[in-house]
Amino acid sequence: MYQDTITYIPLIGIMAVAIFVFALLVVIKIRNTAKVSFISFLALFVLVFACVRMIVRQDALLFNLLLLLSVALLIPYCVMLAFGKQKEATHEPQKDSEEEIERQETPKIVVEEIKTEEINLLEKGREFMSLAAGSFLSKEEKDADIIQPLLDAITKACIETAGANGGALLLVDDFDDVISVKSFQGDFPPPYKLPDDLPHKPLRVSTSFKYAQFPLRDNIFGEVASAGRSELIPVPKMDDRIFQNESEDFLKLGSFIFIPLRIRDKDIVVGLVALSRNFGEEPFGDEEFRHVQTLANFAEDALATTISFRQYKEQQELTKESDMASSLQLSLLPKKVPQLQGISFGSFSEQVAGVCSDAFDVIPARADRISFVLMDVAGKGMNSLLVITMIRAMFRLIVNTTQTAGTILSWANRGICAETNLDHFASVALINYDPAKRKVQLSTGGTAPVMRFNVAKGELESVSVASEPIGVEKGKTYKDIEFTANKGDILLSYTDGLVEALNSEGKQYEISNVAEIIKANSRLSGREIASLIKSDIKKFIGTSLLHDDQTLLVIKIQ
Repeated sequence: MYQDTITYIPLIGIMAVAIFVFALLVVIKIRNTAKVSFISFLALFVLVFACVRMIVRQDALLFNLLLLLSVALLIPYCVMLAFGKQKEATHEPQKDSEEEIERQETPKIVVEEIKTEEINLLEKGREFMSLAAGSFLSKEEKDADIIQPLLDAITKACIETAGANGGALLLVDDFDDVISVKSFQGDFPPPYKLPDDLPHKPLRVSTSFKYAQFPLRDNIFGEVASAGRSELIPVPKMDDRIFQNESEDFLKLGSFIFIPLRIRDKDIVVGLVALSRNFGEEPFGDEEFRHVQTLANFAEDALATTISFRQYKEQQELTKESDMASSLQLSLLPKKVPQLQGISFGSFSEQVAGVCSDAFDVIPARADRISFVLMDVAGKGMNSLLVITMIRAMFRLIVNTTQTAGTILSWANRGICAETNLDHFASVALINYDPAKRKVQLSTGGTAPVMRFNVAKGELESVSVASEPIGVEKGKTYKDIEFTANKGDILLSYTDGLVEALNSEGKQYEISNVAEIIKANSRLSGREIASLIKSDIKKFIGTSLLHDDQTLLVIKIQ
C-alpha cells in the first residue's frame, strides 16, 4: 500500500504544477499583460484530466494517449511561434518624413498578411486536434463514426486552403492492399479510367468515386501513397499516371495536388489527400502546394491521435467481451466435484488468455454410470463459449440414457454439424464408468486422447483410437472402447496444449514425463497426481509463455 502511494506522488506533483500554471495563465489573461492562446488552456486541461484518470482508474494506456494529445495540441502553436515571420527591430528616427513613414509602414502590411495566413492554418490545425480530442468522448459504436468527422474536416480545410474545386481523402487498408475513398467533397474529375459499364453522368461518376477502392499500383492514388511523396501536377496530360476519360466537360482534367498522410513516428503512410482544380482555371501553384502540405502536417498529428485511440477502444471492447465470456465459461465448470463412488478424481485447467477453448464436465448420470467429458474447441471468444455450452448441454441430456459412449458422441456430432453459422470443430473425450462392475466405456474424437495406467503392468498405455473431431462430417460415427479396470488403475485425458508446452529452448513437454510421475506416485489420490503433473509442467516451461490452453483429467479407480 505504501509503494502504491509513493507511485502516485509524481502524478500528483504534475497535476499540481499544471493547475498552478493554469491559474497563472488566467491571471495573465485577466490583466492582459500578454497574449495567451486557448490551446495552452486546452493542453493543461487534458494533462490534468490524464493525471486524475490515471490515479482513479490506473489506466496507463489511456494516460499515455492523453499525454500525447496534450503535447500534440501545443505543436501547431509552437510551429507558428518558431517559424512565423520575425518582426524587424524599430528605431525612432530623428527626422520623420512622409516618405520614410511610408517605407516603415510598408513591411508592416506584408507582415500582417503573412500572419493572417498562418493564423488561418493554425485555426484549422486546432480544429483537427479538437475533433481528435472529441473522439475520446464519442459514444458511437462504429469506428467509422469516430473518425469520420475528422476526415471530413481535413478534406474541407484542404479544399479551402488550396482554393480547390473539390477534394477527397483516402485511407490505406494494409490487409486488402488497397486505398479507399473515405471523404469526398466538391467537383473531382476522375484521374483514372472509369469502368466501361458506368454511364458518363456527373451524379453517377461522383457516386462511383465516393465509394471507390484502388490498388496500390497502376493508378495515381496508389502510386503516390506507395511512394510517400507529395505531388503537384499542374498539367495532367504530361503525367502518364493520370488517365483522361472522354471529352465531356465535367470529365476534363485541370490541375491536381496529392499529399500523402503518414504516421510520422512509424513512417507509415495511412492515407492521401487529393485536390482538384477545374479545367480552364489557373493551375495550382507552389504557394497553395506549400500551404496544403503544412495543413497536412497538422492533419497527420490529429489522425495519429484518433487512430491510436480507435485501436485502444477496440482492445478495450475485446477485453470487455473476453472478460464477460470468461466469467460465463467459469460458471459452467464444475464448482465442486461431488463424492464419486469408487473414484478418486483430480483435474487442472490453465488458459492462455480470455475465454479458454478447453472445458470439462463430471456428470453422475445414474447409479451405474459416471460420465467424464473433456472438450477442446477450435477458436476462442464467444464462438468458443457457444460451442462449449452446446456440447455440454447435449451430453448432460444424452448420458442419462442407456446409449453407449460412441452413440452419444455420434449424436452430439450431428447436432453440432447442424449449426452452420459457427466454427464448431471440437476434440472430445467421453468416458463412462460403472463403479459396481469397474467397467470403462469410452469414445473419442479429434486430439483428446484417453490413456490408462495399468497397475498390473506398471505401464501407461493408450486406449483410445484416432478419429475426426466432432463438427466436421455429419454422418461420422464414433467407436466404443470397453474394458474392465483393475483397482488402482488410473485413466488420463488431456488436451494437446499439455504436450505442446514449450520451454525456453523450444523443447516440448512429453507424455513420458507424465508416465514417470504416475509410476512413482501411483498410490496417491487422483487430485494429488494432477497437482504433481501441473507443478512439473510449470517447472519445465519456466518463464516461457503458454501458447495453448491446458486441461488434464485424472481418474483413479479405487
